[in-house]
Amino acid sequence: MKKIEEMTQEERNIYLIERAKERNRKYREEATEEEKEEEKEDFAKIDAYIDRETGYRRSGVFYEELPKDHLHNLSYKERLAKAEELNDCKFKDAKPCKDAFAPRDDFSGVSYPSQCDGRVVSVPRSPGLWSIRLHGLVLGPIIGICLLGVSMTDDSMPALHSWLGLFLLTAFPLIMYKLGNAIRIVDAIEFNRHTGLVRTPNTLFRKPFYIPIEDLEYVVGPEVKNMRGSASMQTGYLSCRKYPEHYWFGNRIGIAGGGDAHDWSQMNRFMDITQPIDEYYHSAMEYTFKKNRNAHGNGPFPEVMKKYFDADDCQVNRMEVW
Repeated sequence: MKKIEEMTQEERNIYLIERAKERNRKYREEATEEEKEEEKEDFAKIDAYIDRETGYRRSGVFYEELPKDHLHNLSYKERLAKAEELNDCKFKDAKPCKDAFAPRDDFSGVSYPSQCDGRVVSVPRSPGLWSIRLHGLVLGPIIGICLLGVSMTDDSMPALHSWLGLFLLTAFPLIMYKLGNAIRIVDAIEFNRHTGLVRTPNTLFRKPFYIPIEDLEYVVGPEVKNMRGSASMQTGYLSCRKYPEHYWFGNRIGIAGGGDAHDWSQMNRFMDITQPIDEYYHSAMEYTFKKNRNAHGNGPFPEVMKKYFDADDCQVNRMEVW
Protein backbone atom coordinates (compact mmCIF):
# COMPACT_ATOMS: atom_id res chain seq x y z
CA MET A 1 0.00 0.00 0.00
CA LYS A 2 1.25 3.48 -0.88
CA LYS A 3 2.22 5.95 1.82
CA ILE A 4 -0.29 8.79 2.12
CA GLU A 5 2.41 11.25 1.05
CA GLU A 6 2.82 9.37 -2.25
CA MET A 7 -0.90 9.26 -3.11
CA THR A 8 -2.58 11.51 -5.64
CA GLN A 9 -5.35 13.80 -4.44
CA GLU A 10 -8.02 11.43 -5.78
CA GLU A 11 -6.41 8.38 -4.13
CA ARG A 12 -6.08 10.32 -0.87
CA ASN A 13 -9.78 11.27 -0.93
CA ILE A 14 -10.83 7.64 -1.50
CA TYR A 15 -8.49 6.49 1.27
CA LEU A 16 -9.88 9.02 3.77
CA ILE A 17 -13.49 8.09 2.90
CA GLU A 18 -12.75 4.41 3.47
CA ARG A 19 -11.01 5.16 6.77
CA ALA A 20 -14.03 7.19 7.91
CA LYS A 21 -16.35 4.28 7.01
CA GLU A 22 -14.13 1.89 8.92
CA ARG A 23 -14.10 4.10 12.02
CA ASN A 24 -17.87 4.44 11.85
CA ARG A 25 -18.31 0.66 11.51
CA LYS A 26 -15.96 0.02 14.43
CA TYR A 27 -17.78 2.56 16.57
CA ARG A 28 -21.13 0.96 15.81
CA GLU A 29 -19.79 -2.46 16.81
CA GLU A 30 -18.23 -1.21 20.06
CA ALA A 31 -21.01 1.18 21.04
CA THR A 32 -23.19 0.26 24.00
CA GLU A 33 -26.91 -0.37 23.58
CA GLU A 34 -27.62 3.01 25.18
CA GLU A 35 -25.33 4.82 22.69
CA LYS A 36 -26.94 2.97 19.78
CA GLU A 37 -30.40 3.96 21.04
CA GLU A 38 -29.34 7.62 21.34
CA GLU A 39 -27.94 7.50 17.80
CA LYS A 40 -31.24 6.10 16.50
CA GLU A 41 -33.15 8.90 18.22
CA ASP A 42 -30.84 11.53 16.72
CA PHE A 43 -31.26 10.10 13.22
CA ALA A 44 -35.03 9.90 13.73
CA LYS A 45 -35.14 13.61 14.66
CA ILE A 46 -33.08 14.54 11.59
CA ASP A 47 -35.28 12.42 9.34
CA ALA A 48 -38.44 13.99 10.79
CA TYR A 49 -37.00 17.49 10.26
CA ILE A 50 -36.16 16.70 6.62
CA ASP A 51 -39.61 15.15 6.06
CA ARG A 52 -41.31 18.32 7.33
CA GLU A 53 -39.13 20.48 5.08
CA THR A 54 -40.01 18.24 2.13
CA GLY A 55 -43.68 18.85 2.93
CA TYR A 56 -43.11 22.62 2.82
CA ARG A 57 -41.41 22.27 -0.56
CA ARG A 58 -44.23 20.18 -2.03
CA SER A 59 -46.92 22.57 -0.77
CA GLY A 60 -45.15 25.51 -2.41
CA VAL A 61 -45.00 27.59 0.78
CA PHE A 62 -41.23 27.00 0.93
CA TYR A 63 -40.67 29.07 -2.23
CA GLU A 64 -43.22 31.80 -1.53
CA GLU A 65 -41.66 35.28 -1.44
CA LEU A 66 -42.57 37.47 1.51
CA PRO A 67 -42.32 41.26 1.92
CA LYS A 68 -39.09 42.62 3.43
CA ASP A 69 -40.43 45.94 4.61
CA HIS A 70 -39.32 45.19 8.17
CA LEU A 71 -35.67 45.70 7.13
CA HIS A 72 -34.00 49.10 7.12
CA ASN A 73 -32.87 50.67 3.84
CA LEU A 74 -30.32 53.05 5.32
CA SER A 75 -26.76 53.68 4.18
CA TYR A 76 -23.85 53.66 6.61
CA LYS A 77 -23.95 57.48 6.95
CA GLU A 78 -27.70 57.42 7.61
CA ARG A 79 -27.31 54.74 10.27
CA LEU A 80 -24.44 56.68 11.84
CA ALA A 81 -26.69 59.75 12.03
CA LYS A 82 -29.47 57.60 13.51
CA ALA A 83 -27.07 56.30 16.16
CA GLU A 84 -26.01 59.85 17.04
CA GLU A 85 -29.68 60.79 17.38
CA LEU A 86 -30.31 57.86 19.74
CA ASN A 87 -27.13 58.57 21.73
CA ASP A 88 -27.98 62.29 21.86
CA CYS A 89 -24.42 63.28 20.90
CA LYS A 90 -21.87 63.05 18.09
CA PHE A 91 -19.21 60.36 17.69
CA LYS A 92 -15.49 60.90 18.04
CA ASP A 93 -12.64 58.65 16.94
CA ALA A 94 -11.24 56.21 19.48
CA LYS A 95 -7.54 55.70 20.06
CA PRO A 96 -6.08 53.17 17.57
CA CYS A 97 -6.19 49.60 18.83
CA LYS A 98 -2.78 47.92 18.94
CA ASP A 99 -4.19 44.39 18.56
CA ALA A 100 -4.90 42.82 15.18
CA PHE A 101 -8.53 42.73 14.03
CA ALA A 102 -10.22 39.50 12.97
CA PRO A 103 -11.60 39.28 9.41
CA ARG A 104 -15.34 39.72 8.85
CA ASP A 105 -15.62 36.86 6.36
CA ASP A 106 -13.80 33.94 7.99
CA PHE A 107 -16.27 31.03 7.91
CA SER A 108 -13.66 28.30 8.17
CA GLY A 109 -14.19 27.48 11.86
CA VAL A 110 -17.02 25.90 13.82
CA SER A 111 -18.95 27.65 16.58
CA TYR A 112 -22.36 27.70 18.22
CA PRO A 113 -24.82 30.52 17.51
CA SER A 114 -25.83 33.03 20.18
CA GLN A 115 -29.49 33.62 21.06
CA CYS A 116 -31.32 34.81 17.93
CA ASP A 117 -34.93 35.58 16.99
CA GLY A 118 -34.32 36.75 13.42
CA ARG A 119 -34.53 40.40 14.42
CA VAL A 120 -31.74 40.43 17.01
CA VAL A 121 -28.66 38.41 17.92
CA SER A 122 -28.06 38.73 21.68
CA VAL A 123 -24.50 38.15 22.89
CA PRO A 124 -23.71 38.38 26.64
CA ARG A 125 -20.74 40.49 27.68
CA SER A 126 -17.98 39.39 30.01
CA PRO A 127 -17.59 39.97 32.87
CA GLY A 128 -21.27 40.53 33.55
CA LEU A 129 -24.19 39.83 35.85
CA TRP A 130 -24.54 36.36 34.29
CA SER A 131 -21.37 35.34 36.17
CA ILE A 132 -23.01 36.26 39.50
CA ARG A 133 -26.01 34.17 38.50
CA LEU A 134 -23.74 31.23 37.58
CA HIS A 135 -21.94 31.37 40.91
CA GLY A 136 -25.29 31.56 42.71
CA LEU A 137 -26.64 28.51 40.87
CA VAL A 138 -23.53 26.50 41.79
CA LEU A 139 -22.73 27.71 45.30
CA GLY A 140 -26.33 28.10 46.60
CA PRO A 141 -27.23 24.38 46.60
CA ILE A 142 -23.78 23.42 47.93
CA ILE A 143 -24.14 25.78 50.92
CA GLY A 144 -27.73 24.55 51.38
CA ILE A 145 -26.59 20.91 51.60
CA CYS A 146 -23.88 21.87 54.09
CA LEU A 147 -26.36 23.75 56.30
CA LEU A 148 -28.84 20.87 56.22
CA GLY A 149 -26.07 18.38 57.04
CA VAL A 150 -24.84 20.39 60.03
CA SER A 151 -28.40 20.98 61.26
CA MET A 152 -29.17 17.25 61.16
CA THR A 153 -26.02 16.28 63.08
CA ASP A 154 -25.87 19.16 65.60
CA ASP A 155 -28.96 19.67 67.74
CA SER A 156 -27.60 22.95 69.09
CA MET A 157 -28.02 24.62 65.70
CA PRO A 158 -31.13 26.87 65.49
CA ALA A 159 -34.01 25.80 63.21
CA LEU A 160 -33.37 28.84 61.03
CA HIS A 161 -30.30 27.11 59.57
CA SER A 162 -32.42 24.16 58.42
CA TRP A 163 -34.95 26.44 56.71
CA LEU A 164 -32.16 28.49 55.13
CA GLY A 165 -30.47 25.32 53.86
CA LEU A 166 -33.77 24.06 52.41
CA PHE A 167 -34.34 27.45 50.72
CA LEU A 168 -30.85 27.48 49.16
CA LEU A 169 -31.33 23.92 47.92
CA THR A 170 -34.79 24.34 46.38
CA ALA A 171 -36.19 27.83 45.76
CA PHE A 172 -32.93 29.79 45.45
CA PRO A 173 -31.74 28.14 42.15
CA LEU A 174 -35.16 28.77 40.56
CA ILE A 175 -35.12 32.43 41.67
CA MET A 176 -31.60 32.90 40.31
CA TYR A 177 -32.58 31.26 37.01
CA LYS A 178 -35.65 33.48 36.57
CA LEU A 179 -33.71 36.57 37.64
CA GLY A 180 -30.94 35.77 35.17
CA ASN A 181 -33.41 35.61 32.28
CA ALA A 182 -35.02 38.90 33.36
CA ILE A 183 -31.71 40.82 33.48
CA ARG A 184 -30.11 39.25 30.40
CA ILE A 185 -30.75 42.41 28.41
CA VAL A 186 -28.55 44.38 30.85
CA ASP A 187 -25.53 42.29 29.83
CA ALA A 188 -26.53 41.87 26.19
CA ILE A 189 -24.64 43.15 23.16
CA GLU A 190 -27.51 43.53 20.69
CA PHE A 191 -26.98 43.11 16.94
CA ASN A 192 -30.22 44.42 15.44
CA ARG A 193 -30.71 43.41 11.80
CA HIS A 194 -33.87 45.51 11.39
CA THR A 195 -32.22 48.80 12.38
CA GLY A 196 -28.67 48.02 11.23
CA LEU A 197 -27.27 49.13 14.60
CA VAL A 198 -25.47 47.44 17.48
CA ARG A 199 -26.41 48.34 21.04
CA THR A 200 -23.64 47.98 23.64
CA PRO A 201 -24.38 46.56 27.12
CA ASN A 202 -24.83 48.41 30.39
CA THR A 203 -21.72 48.76 32.53
CA LEU A 204 -21.13 50.16 36.00
CA PHE A 205 -20.06 53.56 34.65
CA ARG A 206 -21.71 53.76 31.21
CA LYS A 207 -25.18 53.41 29.80
CA PRO A 208 -25.65 51.60 26.46
CA PHE A 209 -25.00 53.38 23.18
CA TYR A 210 -25.76 52.59 19.54
CA ILE A 211 -23.15 52.17 16.81
CA PRO A 212 -23.06 50.80 13.23
CA ILE A 213 -21.38 47.40 13.00
CA GLU A 214 -18.89 48.87 10.50
CA ASP A 215 -17.34 50.80 13.43
CA LEU A 216 -16.91 47.67 15.53
CA GLU A 217 -13.96 45.28 15.22
CA TYR A 218 -13.35 41.92 16.85
CA VAL A 219 -9.98 41.07 18.40
CA VAL A 220 -9.14 37.40 18.97
CA GLY A 221 -7.31 37.04 22.27
CA PRO A 222 -5.16 34.16 23.55
CA GLU A 223 -6.64 30.74 24.22
CA VAL A 224 -6.78 30.05 27.96
CA LYS A 225 -6.22 26.42 29.02
CA ASN A 226 -6.66 24.69 32.36
CA MET A 227 -3.76 23.23 34.35
CA ARG A 228 -3.91 19.84 32.62
CA GLY A 229 -4.53 21.28 29.18
CA SER A 230 -7.62 19.12 28.71
CA ALA A 231 -9.99 22.09 28.29
CA SER A 232 -9.63 25.58 26.92
CA MET A 233 -11.56 28.79 26.31
CA GLN A 234 -11.04 31.31 23.57
CA THR A 235 -10.80 34.93 24.68
CA GLY A 236 -11.72 37.96 22.61
CA TYR A 237 -13.32 41.38 22.72
CA LEU A 238 -14.98 44.04 20.60
CA SER A 239 -13.10 47.24 19.88
CA CYS A 240 -14.84 50.46 18.75
CA ARG A 241 -13.33 52.64 16.03
CA LYS A 242 -15.39 55.55 17.39
CA TYR A 243 -17.62 56.23 20.38
CA PRO A 244 -20.08 58.91 21.60
CA GLU A 245 -18.19 61.97 22.77
CA HIS A 246 -20.33 62.45 25.91
CA TYR A 247 -19.94 58.82 27.05
CA TRP A 248 -17.25 57.30 29.23
CA PHE A 249 -15.68 54.59 27.13
CA GLY A 250 -13.46 51.63 28.00
CA ASN A 251 -11.17 50.39 25.27
CA ARG A 252 -12.83 46.98 24.96
CA ILE A 253 -16.16 45.16 25.32
CA GLY A 254 -15.61 41.58 26.46
CA ILE A 255 -17.67 38.72 25.06
CA ALA A 256 -18.80 35.83 27.29
CA GLY A 257 -16.92 32.70 26.27
CA GLY A 258 -14.54 34.80 24.19
CA GLY A 259 -16.31 34.22 20.88
CA ASP A 260 -14.25 33.44 17.80
CA ALA A 261 -13.61 34.71 14.28
CA HIS A 262 -16.23 32.38 12.78
CA ASP A 263 -18.99 33.63 15.11
CA TRP A 264 -17.95 37.25 14.44
CA SER A 265 -18.18 36.63 10.69
CA GLN A 266 -21.65 35.13 11.14
CA MET A 267 -22.77 38.23 13.07
CA ASN A 268 -21.58 40.44 10.21
CA ARG A 269 -23.44 38.28 7.70
CA PHE A 270 -26.56 38.46 9.90
CA MET A 271 -26.40 42.28 9.81
CA ASP A 272 -26.02 42.32 6.01
CA ILE A 273 -29.55 42.93 4.68
CA THR A 274 -28.53 42.22 1.08
CA GLN A 275 -28.61 38.49 1.86
CA PRO A 276 -31.01 36.25 3.83
CA ILE A 277 -30.23 35.04 7.33
CA ASP A 278 -27.81 32.12 7.14
CA GLU A 279 -28.91 28.65 8.30
CA TYR A 280 -26.31 29.01 11.06
CA TYR A 281 -28.96 30.88 13.09
CA HIS A 282 -32.01 28.82 12.10
CA SER A 283 -31.80 26.40 15.05
CA ALA A 284 -31.50 29.30 17.53
CA MET A 285 -34.47 31.03 15.88
CA GLU A 286 -36.57 27.86 16.03
CA TYR A 287 -35.75 27.51 19.74
CA THR A 288 -36.86 31.07 20.58
CA PHE A 289 -39.96 30.69 18.36
CA LYS A 290 -40.94 27.49 20.19
CA LYS A 291 -40.49 29.23 23.56
CA ASN A 292 -42.24 32.36 22.23
CA ARG A 293 -39.43 34.49 23.64
CA ASN A 294 -37.26 37.09 21.98
CA ALA A 295 -33.46 36.77 21.83
CA HIS A 296 -33.05 38.57 25.19
CA GLY A 297 -35.64 36.34 26.86
CA ASN A 298 -37.55 39.34 28.25
CA GLY A 299 -40.46 39.51 25.81
CA PRO A 300 -42.44 37.59 23.16
CA PHE A 301 -41.03 36.42 19.84
CA PRO A 302 -41.06 39.24 17.23
CA GLU A 303 -44.42 39.23 15.45
CA VAL A 304 -42.88 40.27 12.13
CA MET A 305 -40.66 37.14 12.04
CA LYS A 306 -43.44 34.61 12.69
CA LYS A 307 -44.33 34.47 8.98
CA TYR A 308 -41.15 32.45 8.34
CA PHE A 309 -42.20 29.58 10.65
CA ASP A 310 -44.71 26.78 10.71
CA ALA A 311 -46.82 27.43 13.80
CA ASP A 312 -47.39 23.72 14.55
CA ASP A 313 -43.91 22.35 13.81
CA CYS A 314 -42.02 25.39 15.20
CA GLN A 315 -39.69 25.05 12.23
CA VAL A 316 -38.50 27.43 9.50
CA ASN A 317 -40.70 26.71 6.48
CA ARG A 318 -39.22 29.18 3.96
CA MET A 319 -36.25 28.84 1.65
CA GLU A 320 -35.05 32.32 2.63
CA VAL A 321 -35.52 34.09 5.95
CA TRP A 322 -35.11 37.87 5.73
